[in-house]
Amino acid sequence: MQPLQTLPGPATGWRLARAGAVKRQRSWKTKTFGPPKYSLAAGASCLGYAHVFAWRSSKSRALRIDSRVLATATGVATAVEEAVEEGTVAVKRPQLRLQRDDAGNIQKLTVTTPLFYANGSPHMGSAYPAIAADVMARYGKLQQAEVHYVTGMDEHGEKIAQTAADAEKTPQELVDGIAEEFQDLWELLDVQPDHFARTTPDKHKEIVHEMWQRCLDNGDIYKKDYTGWYCVGCEAYLDDDEMLEGHVCKIHQKECTLRSEENYFFRLSKYWDDLRKHLEENPDFILPSSRRSQVLVWLEEDNKRDFSISRASTSWGIPVPGDDSQVIYVWFDALLGYLSSLLRPEDPATLDTVLERGWPADVHVIGKDIMRFHTMYWPAMLMSAKLPLPKHICTHGFLTKDGMKMGKSLGNVVEPVPLVKEFGADAVRFFFGSCLSFGLDGDFSYETFIKRVNSSLANELGNLVHRILTLLRKNLPEPTSPTDLVESPSEFDDHPVRVAATKAPATVATCYEQVDIPKAVATALEIASVANVRMNEVEPWAKLKKTTSAEDKNLAIRELLVMAEGVRICAVLLSPVTPGLSANIFAEFGLEPEGQLSWERTKWSWDVMPGLVGPKPKPLFQRIDLEPWQGK
Repeated sequence: MQPLQTLPGPATGWRLARAGAVKRQRSWKTKTFGPPKYSLAAGASCLGYAHVFAWRSSKSRALRIDSRVLATATGVATAVEEAVEEGTVAVKRPQLRLQRDDAGNIQKLTVTTPLFYANGSPHMGSAYPAIAADVMARYGKLQQAEVHYVTGMDEHGEKIAQTAADAEKTPQELVDGIAEEFQDLWELLDVQPDHFARTTPDKHKEIVHEMWQRCLDNGDIYKKDYTGWYCVGCEAYLDDDEMLEGHVCKIHQKECTLRSEENYFFRLSKYWDDLRKHLEENPDFILPSSRRSQVLVWLEEDNKRDFSISRASTSWGIPVPGDDSQVIYVWFDALLGYLSSLLRPEDPATLDTVLERGWPADVHVIGKDIMRFHTMYWPAMLMSAKLPLPKHICTHGFLTKDGMKMGKSLGNVVEPVPLVKEFGADAVRFFFGSCLSFGLDGDFSYETFIKRVNSSLANELGNLVHRILTLLRKNLPEPTSPTDLVESPSEFDDHPVRVAATKAPATVATCYEQVDIPKAVATALEIASVANVRMNEVEPWAKLKKTTSAEDKNLAIRELLVMAEGVRICAVLLSPVTPGLSANIFAEFGLEPEGQLSWERTKWSWDVMPGLVGPKPKPLFQRIDLEPWQGK
């Protein structure tokens, strides 16, 4: 877990960026450092979408955003990014600005994942942001907030039409099948969205048409000709440096097609200054803060562009109002899924209704590869339509396996369904939710995964619960509160487990609201760690032998009961990350099911736990055998 330090201010951040730019300038032996063209390999994104961004010639100030692999914008932006990934600059984590009542309680939380592109089965990169968003949503529900958790799919575009044709299906049949796969995965992972967004229903189309009309009425949509070499795989017009001889795409190794199209464009350039001003006045709009510096680089005056928002090359999409020869570009369409997904079945499909149902979102959870679309184009579209902007855009890094980018060609893709079926939802949620620092790139290996799960869930927490239950169920004649065994509850005021358990909730709440899930989990597990130390110090098993005194037995029972209360609080704190495990702890203790948990339950209680009396317990969380997975 990365140490939490204060990120250097804007001036320092820019010095870092400039230093990186100068370093690259020297290494390339060039005299100027302009905005060159970049593109990443097709596997650059394993989280959410993948897209390419290509700067167009200065002859046309219009930008064509078609492709599916996002490139790093400039060397300056990359310098900031590398400094964060290498740990020379730590991630700053400000508190989320959430709607609260006068008592400080969270009233509303709307959190979204990317709307995943529906041309293939979900992968671990899809599951990662869904787990993180689910953790945040469950935390909001613990706090009794009105929660709207949105995930879903982006279902239009030429690539989907072609994939469907190759499979001898209609595009609708293809996306319907992919939707089932996503929802089946969410069920396996115990991910529980309140809304599953899809971009093919009629209500979504009505929202898209209204948004288009608002932007048009505001003078922000115009028509323009464009000619270029088009790659269907990238869904992009490629430049010469992106193709091999014969106009072959470097990524897909297929010949591109020369196309001429008259498309509609959105006046992004009109909102350039407004976007920059919004980022400067709201430094927590993009999280982690290092990514804000990257977007500010993109928003430099020399980079000002418009972008295309329609296609004439495919009919699989939402028709442009008044022009059936064009369909609305997949990004303009898909981003509006965040709005249409909030509509209830009985609601009219209007933007005004969306505002009543939870918009604006408090948090967009996205991969760093789709930042440009969410931090520039989406806010500008909302500004044009006179709609409020989301409060925060939280960006996560890429997943790697054994230090290498995941890719089917490398044979190192981690598929989520087999992983969950083999190890269980709680283990997978725990690792991807709390063992990878959200915002930075994270590496998966079976060895690391198994060791972390065994150490924290099997050994530290699971074994502790098993020892407590085994000793109490063998020696406790009836459900008892520890206060029944002392003259005054004040005798427990300085008990280390109680001290840890009463301090933890405030810290854990702060961490969840900073999207610092690893620190939230570590703080919760500290209660179990303190209890394990206390267990070894007191040695209650020795004090509960037949030959020991009544006083020793009384002490041992008191200690175990206090430890059990600490574990109960730990289970509540962990429930957003490991809901199944927390529910099992509550069931073993004879308490209400997980669905009835609330943050109020993190307060210390002397209530009797009926489940501490009963038959010999079974292990709560089985250790995973590492040997079969070594080297895989």
